[in-house]
Amino acid sequence: MILKWLELHDFRNYKELLFKPGPSVIVIIGDNGQGKTSLLEAISYVAAKKSFRGAVKEAIIGYGSDVAVVRAGFESSLKREILVEASMARNGRDRFLVNKQPLTKVSDINKTIPITVFAAQDIEVVRGAPSLRRDFLDQCVSMLFPRGSSTISAVEKVLRQRGMLLKQSGGVLTSEIASTLDVWDQQLSLYGSKLVDLRRDLVALLSPYINDAYQKISGKKEPVSISYKCSWENELYLELEKHRKEDLRRQANGIGPHRDELEIDLDGHPIRHNGSQGEQRTAAYAMKVAFHSLYKDRTGEDPILLLDDVFSELDEKRSEAILNSISATQTILTTTGDIPSIVEPSSRIYVKHGRLIGSLA
Repeated sequence: MILKWLELHDFRNYKELLFKPGPSVIVIIGDNGQGKTSLLEAISYVAAKKSFRGAVKEAIIGYGSDVAVVRAGFESSLKREILVEASMARNGRDRFLVNKQPLTKVSDINKTIPITVFAAQDIEVVRGAPSLRRDFLDQCVSMLFPRGSSTISAVEKVLRQRGMLLKQSGGVLTSEIASTLDVWDQQLSLYGSKLVDLRRDLVALLSPYINDAYQKISGKKEPVSISYKCSWENELYLELEKHRKEDLRRQANGIGPHRDELEIDLDGHPIRHNGSQGEQRTAAYAMKVAFHSLYKDRTGEDPILLLDDVFSELDEKRSEAILNSISATQTILTTTGDIPSIVEPSSRIYVKHGRLIGSLA
């Protein structure tokens, strides 16, 4: 997969931009705050309908503007042309079109435009809240498995509806509330169990890739393992029934796939609690390398590789190990200064105040 062109209007500090990166390796150079990360953010938005920085649209729409527009043309490894057009309105409806057709399921865009993003905040997937690790799993599930996106959407819908019902109950179990909870419990048990099965399948596929990637990046032999921990033990429907009184008291969904955990161990110990910052960062990047490689092996498609100033956090040896571990038809990376000696860019572009100044010799 490659990005052929990108057009921006009032996106962050880009008033107008037409970017044609070309294949191979493109290096975006500039000081902090000039628009390097915003350029990668725009690419990630048309590939996933969200910012990899977690930004809301009000922060993305340019200052003084009511609408931000992103258009992009992609080409798959099979030479299929893909046009993505998106607009975000400050006080109106957003639009997202793929080949002139409205996107029916947001999660399906991951399958259409696969990307892998490396950023400094990736370390939070390892050391942060469990929800970040679940999000990582679900993004991978939606990209890799045919029924992944629909299963995730179904679970999210049921959890919303069940959570609203629990709040509306005020903690009182009437016959009407009980009968409606029975329906949502059946749905949550059905789709929640399917999602857990998909997550476990992913973990089984991903485990050897993560261990291999960590050892290559770190240059050490300590094994890394990942395991999936459920928030319930028996059949989910029976557990929901058992926890119903507590859910009513708290007026919230207490158990389910939204409470599960992905555990990451280094040499048999939880890296979240026992690992150094360097080990945690290496593990975070190893997870990205691992899924990038797994996706390529399973689909035959190289995701576009986006690297947001990650080499400033790594030594030369680990930087080279990451790059050597990933195959990519197109790589776009940002930097404030030097890049690893292994990188041989096809072009270097300087960014200043939301403008691409031009190629550097």
